[in-house]
Amino acid sequence: MKAVLIKSEERFEAFHKKLAFYGIECTVLDFSRQEWIDFDYSGTDFLIFYPSFEISSNFPVALYKVHDNIMHIHNNYPGLLIYPDPGIVYYYNDKYRQFLFLKTHSFPFPDTVPLLSEECLEDAHHKLGYPMVIKNRYGAGGGAVYLIRTRKELEAYYRISQFDFIHGGALKYFYGFCMNRTYLYLLVKARRMRYPFLSPPLLAQRFLTIDRDLKTVVGNGRVVEGHWRFQATKDQWKVNIDGGGIGQWSRIPEEAVALSERLARALSASWINIDLIPSESGFLITEYSPVWHHYAYKEKPTFIYKDDYNIELPLQTSLDLERIIVESLVQRRKSLEAVNY
Repeated sequence: MKAVLIKSEERFEAFHKKLAFYGIECTVLDFSRQEWIDFDYSGTDFLIFYPSFEISSNFPVALYKVHDNIMHIHNNYPGLLIYPDPGIVYYYNDKYRQFLFLKTHSFPFPDTVPLLSEECLEDAHHKLGYPMVIKNRYGAGGGAVYLIRTRKELEAYYRISQFDFIHGGALKYFYGFCMNRTYLYLLVKARRMRYPFLSPPLLAQRFLTIDRDLKTVVGNGRVVEGHWRFQATKDQWKVNIDGGGIGQWSRIPEEAVALSERLARALSASWINIDLIPSESGFLITEYSPVWHHYAYKEKPTFIYKDDYNIELPLQTSLDLERIIVESLVQRRKSLEAVNY
């Protein structure tokens, strides 16, 4: 088999070694050079690109390499298998597009009001109450998600998204943001600017008191991995692992498994990562993505592995992200060839 591997800041070497391990002929291309545009992909079995947020996850054009480059290749070579899945690239890192899909297809998600106008601002104020959560349209890993405690704060964030800096609250936020030492360091020293604006429409959501959430990965129609993320302290209201949350591999309720697999079918997704939170009425979907990060099996000593973990695929396999992706693409290509034969 032949594969194209696009250079990336993360996991490139790991994917390169895995392809070599399986004896797959690999051509390395780079989106920062023009050769990828003229390359003939017609003899390629599959392509892999593991994207990263090279500017910041809330920058509107941070993902152009996926949204533009990957989709350009897919549109011109529709038979080429690609990771990340082109079928759901449209929703990648865009919480508004995800909200529209979930709402239209009647999937359970937290009470949400997109701040499309001042009228919607009033709807959020009366319907959701305080505290509420404001999510920027773009963002990952818990970034650009804010806890709002007053009507004044709600309006300030809305005004920021409308670039209305005449508003006092918006101006105060923007000034504080730009004077933040981390922002200045990233801007001047690291040259990885965190985007100072908020992108409309913001999503206002009901604040739910939780001590954990759940992440599942669906591959080729079935959940192949799932884990809980617990609060590290009582003061932590976001449980993202990168923000200090504690991972726990233990029993995944069948309801969450079924919901995850149903969403994957509705999106016709070959691979999808889903965030869910438990509620009194069942599990709610908060977001999803064709790309996800895994820590290797027992990589972090603070993570918890329990005996009641009930997903069929062993963790030693499912937490080897490169392995499950490469094996999946190889198997799909063989299946397609068998059908065509």
